[in-house]
Amino acid sequence: MRATSAAAAGQDDGSASTGSAAVSPAALATDAGPGLWPFMALGAVLILWGLGPPLSKLISGPPLTVSFGRMWTSTFGIIGLQLAKGIRPTRHAMRQSVVGGVAFGINSLVFFYALHNASIATITVIGALQPAVVMLGAWKLLGEHVTRLTIAMTAVAIGGAALAVLGAGAEVHTNAIGVACSVGSLLCMGAYFLASKQARRTLGAGEFVMGVMVWGSLVVTPVAALGGGLGHFDQLDATDWFWMAVMLVGPGVGGQLLLGWAMRWVPVSLSAMIQLGATAVSIVAAWPIHGEQPTLVQLLGGAIALCSVGVILQRRSA
Repeated sequence: MRATSAAAAGQDDGSASTGSAAVSPAALATDAGPGLWPFMALGAVLILWGLGPPLSKLISGPPLTVSFGRMWTSTFGIIGLQLAKGIRPTRHAMRQSVVGGVAFGINSLVFFYALHNASIATITVIGALQPAVVMLGAWKLLGEHVTRLTIAMTAVAIGGAALAVLGAGAEVHTNAIGVACSVGSLLCMGAYFLASKQARRTLGAGEFVMGVMVWGSLVVTPVAALGGGLGHFDQLDATDWFWMAVMLVGPGVGGQLLLGWAMRWVPVSLSAMIQLGATAVSIVAAWPIHGEQPTLVQLLGGAIALCSVGVILQRRSA
């Protein structure tokens, strides 16, 4: 892939290349990085992803139809953005993003089925274990060094996120399918984070996200077709399309691009921590958007999760 002048200068404008030869991993490893900007980008992703669940709840269409529509609108959106910058999909980019894209697509499906077989509390508490899974994978597969402080703050943040969910008195119920799908979602997102870090050694953020969205959409399409999700677009009104567009620009393509860009400079175990902080943001945002007032216990749990993530971000950026 032919390296752009920005990549040669040790910078990343969202696409590390435009041809067929990969950017040298050694060159990327010696890049001093853009200072605090990657950590600020993670903070922005935390907020965007935290707004995702309460905004998604404003979309009233059939779940499979909405999932199919969101995936493909995101795919066409990122492809259009890349083409506007003169960057086209390459075989190398598609090969490097296949693991992350398939994991992302499968996650969107198993999460949908988890919602029908388990309570939100069950899914969220199981999902809160993701940073621990990613941390273990980053240590074993990528050789990332994990400090005792990071381990301790991750444990505290997981506890805070669980407290934030269960503090509302939410009923914790599930069945075997619900547990299996929740664990499947946990593992898929863990694989996505690890694959993102690996791919970003040779791909720009835009290239990687474009590949992820294409593969993810290809995974979702046959399931949506078999489940009848392709024949109900008439049930989506103007309000549904508006909030789908908001999700596309914000938590969707916007969040993915920021995360993909930051992945080049920050440990993947740190990137996964944003999920815990996003849980707290979701609970707080649901108050003005849906009138779901959080309890004091939820606010305490959310504050613990956010502060723990903040401590780790501050220490790693120092």
